[in-house]
Amino acid sequence: MPPGDQYTAKELRELAQIFPEGTVVALDGDTVVGMGTGIFCDLDLDNLPPSEDEILYALDGRNLHDWNGRFYFGSDMAVHPDYRGRRIGREIYNRRKAVIQKYNKQGFVAAAVLPGYGQHEATLDIHAYLAKVVAGELYDPTLSMQIRNGFQVIRPIKDFFVFPRSSNWCALIIWPNPDFKGE
Repeated sequence: MPPGDQYTAKELRELAQIFPEGTVVALDGDTVVGMGTGIFCDLDLDNLPPSEDEILYALDGRNLHDWNGRFYFGSDMAVHPDYRGRRIGREIYNRRKAVIQKYNKQGFVAAAVLPGYGQHEATLDIHAYLAKVVAGELYDPTLSMQIRNGFQVIRPIKDFFVFPRSSNWCALIIWPNPDFKGE
């Protein structure tokens, strides 16, 4: 993500204070090697706000975490490159899924960046790219991992956030809570 779109340490601390269980941090000693953040909120998956910021923050800058929200919206996920391949990302997802199950939310929703799309953009439209990644015919460093973690692709989204490597395309994804008991 461009530096201006990355969380600052202050913003991460604020998210963790608003919803401590929604923020998972992986440490190697005192070094942060991975993290995942999110909030509970109500979303209409057919009519998302035009940007991630509008899901996370009101016009006055207040975080929109809502304990009664039907979904956990995963706003960020990262594992330091030196620590990838050690199942840290999987464990961060598992801990966030446990929070979703504890509070009986319908599922985990996120907008997946697509760092692999730029290599195929000239020959595949976004729908074909997503279909090939879902089918396992292409590998996307982010989306393939999320699919292995039980996420399903709902649809592509354009300009939800700035990510030049994919021409600002991302995929709306969901992990439906298999233990959801209804409302």
